[in-house]
Amino acid sequence: MRALCHHYGVELQHFSPNAVTAAAVFAAACEGYLGMMPHWDLWLHLYRGELFNAPTRTTGVRKPVRARCLILVLKTGKMERPREYIPVGLTSNHAEWDSQWFYLQNDDDLLPAYTGRLISEHLDQRMYGVVQVHQSWLDPLLGALKKLREEGLTTALVLSAVHHRRVLPLMSQPLKMDEMGPGISSRDLEACRMSNEAPADDKVAARVRATVAGDFKPEHVNGFPMRPDKGSIDLVSSSLAYGFDFGISSIFLKLVSTRAGFNRCLVFEASGKGGRGRP
Repeated sequence: MRALCHHYGVELQHFSPNAVTAAAVFAAACEGYLGMMPHWDLWLHLYRGELFNAPTRTTGVRKPVRARCLILVLKTGKMERPREYIPVGLTSNHAEWDSQWFYLQNDDDLLPAYTGRLISEHLDQRMYGVVQVHQSWLDPLLGALKKLREEGLTTALVLSAVHHRRVLPLMSQPLKMDEMGPGISSRDLEACRMSNEAPADDKVAARVRATVAGDFKPEHVNGFPMRPDKGSIDLVSSSLAYGFDFGISSIFLKLVSTRAGFNRCLVFEASGKGGRGRP
């Protein structure tokens, strides 16, 4: 979220509920299914920011809002980018969402300070994507996403896996999602989890239904397991096939780990067959 605040020039309260969900799903898909830290160029390739202004009583006149004015949407156009990513389909019904707000302490001033400012300027300067020289580097990652999409991965299934694991994708934690497997100490796992008890499938399904458009059944919970759980899709990494300019952004350097394997070329090898429902 810090990188997104910096890139779009906004504060935390400016993100719409669906914008936060989109960022969380992207982070979970990168860690839990692609097996890497969230990839900044991949994000820029897929998403753009738009400014929401509230309607007024005067036709054709809209006004800026103090909260949830930034929406994040998949890019469209010649590249058909929605087809390059997993199906999203978030709900448009957030009735009384603002009644559930709460305050967060800004530890060490890691997030932009709250000013309450209104954002009235357009975000056109924030819509540019990946520089051309980096575009081909995304091909292995887009191929991996295509494989996951073909196998049936959706936003709803990502969210159900997140709730099943009891983790928050946008929270700093000692383990990446693809590291939460057998052989990991219970102490390390508990440090990542938001509760001591696993939620029931019907409770997870209810949480997913509140977030996505359409229905979601309890039997679909964890229907597309994350790595390294049994039944997960194994996107086997090969040797480093291309480089990456980590000087692309100072904020990127500060916020994203440069651990080995971050930008590996991927080949595909399915470890399971079928059994994954598409809600």
